[in-house]
Amino acid sequence: MRLVAHITSWLFMPLFIPIYCLILTFFTISFEDFVINQNSLWSLPNPMKWAVLNLYVIFTVIAPGVSILILRNRKMISSIELTDRTQRFFPILLMVFYTAALYLLFVLKAGDALIPTFIYSLPLSGALVSMTLFLVNFNFKVSLHAAGGGILFGYILAYCMKQQYFEFWIILLAAISTGLTISARLYLKKHTMEEVVHGWLIAFLITFSVNYLYQ
Repeated sequence: MRLVAHITSWLFMPLFIPIYCLILTFFTISFEDFVINQNSLWSLPNPMKWAVLNLYVIFTVIAPGVSILILRNRKMISSIELTDRTQRFFPILLMVFYTAALYLLFVLKAGDALIPTFIYSLPLSGALVSMTLFLVNFNFKVSLHAAGGGILFGYILAYCMKQQYFEFWIILLAAISTGLTISARLYLKKHTMEEVVHGWLIAFLITFSVNYLYQ
């Protein structure tokens, strides 16, 4: 059981969550409008999907992952899991920077393209969640894994509520993934119930609001 909890924790590391969000919405059928389907990620041509995914991988996985490894090698952090609250400030700020940069890249370079707003709103919500977690970290520790689950569920729910047709199972999958991740962190005694609840709520509320209301 402990091995399963560790595998779950690694599979649902916060760095991977934006990629899971895109994969679920890129490759499952959805229609915002059956006549003019401009805001459905499923309707995008495959080359554009892969181009967007590549940018997300660079800005939300590779760049922050390498940065965290550099911080550990320089002994600025003791673990890539960031278990020490006092060592979280700079890594979280890095996530603010990378997600904000990705958002600005889409706004400045692809602003005239007819691409769904969810491609813009996801990194924006990531930047806002990261900044909020940075401020919260001054007072108490929250679970970053649970926050990742909140981002996943909040994004998928906001996306589906904007569609006239969608595959319901992706909401169910997002909910189950979140539950498994939180259960794994609690089982491994990495966090208290309060820490996972706060992390999930902060991320869910911000992510859902931004992605649902973004114009």
